[in-house]
Amino acid sequence: MRNRNTMKKNETDLLLKILLIFAVFFAVAAFMQDMANTMNFSGMDLRNRIVGARLVANGYNPYFYKWNEGDSDFFLDPRDDPTLPMNRVTVPPTVLQINSLFSNLPYKFIRIFWTLIQWLLLLGTIYLFSRTAADQVQSKLIWIVCLFFVADSYIFRLHIERGQIYILYVFLFALSYFIYSRKFRLNIIIGGLIAGYCASLRFPVLLLILPFIFAKRWKFVMSQICGFILGILASSLYAGKMAWISYFKAMQYHGLTHLEKIGLSTEEYPQINIEGIKDFSIFAELPISDSSLQGMMHSIGIQLSSGVLLTIFCVLLVIITIFFLKINKRYKTTGFLFLFGSAIIIISEVFLPAARYNYNDVIIMIPLSLLILDSKNLLKIYFR
Repeated sequence: MRNRNTMKKNETDLLLKILLIFAVFFAVAAFMQDMANTMNFSGMDLRNRIVGARLVANGYNPYFYKWNEGDSDFFLDPRDDPTLPMNRVTVPPTVLQINSLFSNLPYKFIRIFWTLIQWLLLLGTIYLFSRTAADQVQSKLIWIVCLFFVADSYIFRLHIERGQIYILYVFLFALSYFIYSRKFRLNIIIGGLIAGYCASLRFPVLLLILPFIFAKRWKFVMSQICGFILGILASSLYAGKMAWISYFKAMQYHGLTHLEKIGLSTEEYPQINIEGIKDFSIFAELPISDSSLQGMMHSIGIQLSSGVLLTIFCVLLVIITIFFLKINKRYKTTGFLFLFGSAIIIISEVFLPAARYNYNDVIIMIPLSLLILDSKNLLKIYFR
């Protein structure tokens, strides 16, 4: 019997090694493609955030500034619509504060730098989750699954090509879980602070707090709230409180454009040489679709207002809470709390009154990894 078990273990280990080799091979090929896309395309979403950070540094409103001829191309986002009251910056001042760390560098360098950072964040996320694995099988599975389903997928190709930032939120979530799982004095407090700061960058992450409230993990709850507040305060010192007021006002306008109540024009800024880049209008031909509930309903002629979306989400959240409380009576592992929180976050993203494109789906790394890490405990729920 022992020999048979040993043989099965060796066969499993060999299979995992083969799959991991293939995953790494495809990841290297994907990285090369990403570098090619970086050199060939402008990173249209990165551009507006870099411009936004530059505007803050020079005393302009980062959400309502409009470029005029004679202004420096340093502040030009050529994908912006000159006829709309707001520009294309849709991230809060907390994100602009991060971008400000390197916004004064030449844009060509920033484009390459941010691609490398995105890949480091991706690999760092996988590493953090794999480090919390109970054994080598789980660790290898996390690397295999995340490389195949994220790093090697068009989801991450689009994320890189657009110059997006969602992978940073995923990394901070993984870092929060990793530190929480360590055994040292301040692990819960530091993990909560990181989760709270992540929520200040992306508000839906604040919903991670719910399962911890239900489980009465008050130390993490208070730490996450403090991290969130500190993130907001730090960005207010950086950009000023008026930046936050402008941000929420701009989001209202963007919500109206998502419902096509404010129409986009065909008017464009002049195609001038911008920081050494000749054409910002071209981009990679990658699959892209709007997976927000509002966008999907709008495509079939049904208009869902922000109020209706919020009502539906709150009802769904009550149902989810009842289910959680029923399960939580016999199941309170840290992995399950983070997994449940990530599920709520993903659901909430779908209900936001804004476009949700494929690059958002890099967040799937979180539940995929946590399902593997907490698989034994999850099976106990199923078989009870």
